[in-house]
Amino acid sequence: MLLHMTELAYRREYPIVVERQFNRNSHVRGFGKTAVEATHKIWKQRRDLGYWDAQKAYPEGQPNQSVPETVGEGTPERGDGKR
Repeated sequence: MLLHMTELAYRREYPIVVERQFNRNSHVRGFGKTAVEATHKIWKQRRDLGYWDAQKAYPEGQPNQSVPETVGEGTPERGDGKR
């Protein structure tokens, strides 16, 4: 019980906006020490949440602190395969 309460003291809930290419923007709740950390957690889970067309994610009201766009993130560029 004590561990759970201390964990909650460090993790807060933040409203996160996920911009999508083919669907309406999604407003979700992210948890973390900061709003940016919560955004990164949502961004890592975007495919699990069904946001396969996600382009950006940022804390609500702070679009200047956006997470990088989907293009080029974590995917090898063309021609960077095994040789």
